[in-house]
Amino acid sequence: MAPDTTLCVIERGEGSLFSPPKGRKIPMKLIRLQRHQHPRPPHRELRQKRVLDSGYRSLGQVENLYVDEDMELHFVDVATSGFMGLRTKHHLVPVEAIASEDAGSITLSVDQQAVESAPTYADPHAGPEEDLQRSTREHYGYG
Repeated sequence: MAPDTTLCVIERGEGSLFSPPKGRKIPMKLIRLQRHQHPRPPHRELRQKRVLDSGYRSLGQVENLYVDEDMELHFVDVATSGFMGLRTKHHLVPVEAIASEDAGSITLSVDQQAVESAPTYADPHAGPEEDLQRSTREHYGYG
């Protein structure tokens, strides 16, 4: 029997594919997951996946994941490159903006303009400060 090569695509319905836990104060103290750590289920490992906008244009890739003390995923860091791969910029994207996920990519419910005009993140190795969390969530309409 041949191996099953069916591609599983997870899509969102009326809400988001990912959403923060109910009853949690947002913004909050978040940490960047180390490479050997993984977010709490139902979230999956998203790092190194290609990021597509709502029009299926490639924006960059997921570099980092930011979680709370319970390992609940709240933001992904989308690294975008400028002309010829120069000047990498890091943009926080709330998990609510992830519309679907497949084996090699995630698709956002927002367009390229929304991501590129979002606040940039100067130090992607540290957890985002509360002001940046708040302004990012407001930018995407989740504030």
